[in-house]
Amino acid sequence: MKKKINHYLTAAIAVLILASCQENPDPILPSPTIDNVEIGLNNDEIGVIGRDFHLNADILAGELIEQVQVQIIPIAGETYESFWKFEITWEEYKGSKNANIHKHFDIPEDAVEGIFDFLIIIKDQNGTSTEEKRSITIYNLENLPVAPS
Repeated sequence: MKKKINHYLTAAIAVLILASCQENPDPILPSPTIDNVEIGLNNDEIGVIGRDFHLNADILAGELIEQVQVQIIPIAGETYESFWKFEITWEEYKGSKNANIHKHFDIPEDAVEGIFDFLIIIKDQNGTSTEEKRSITIYNLENLPVAPS
């Protein structure tokens, strides 16, 4: 009987040791969020080469903001006059918990017409990131179907 109890006790201790040695899974870190996005004048998702482009968004970091970035990149399967992409990064929000991103920047003169993916990328100081993807259409001024007001 004593032998049987010792075997059960030894087995229980072995199970406890093995369970305590297992690595804890990585904790789930909170990611930043992006809300109330406006892209283009009057939120029309249109850019005009050489002209001002409007972006507005509310962001909330999971921890603290590391970086805010916008990328305009070609869409696979679309045809363009030439290859073009654009990237702009704002570091001024670094260290903030939340921010309203209200930016105006020019669509560069070397941009080409077409439909592009517009990415808003928020990187958090805890190592997470969030991406919001929209489509925008870029026009030369003379090809703009309706002049925005």
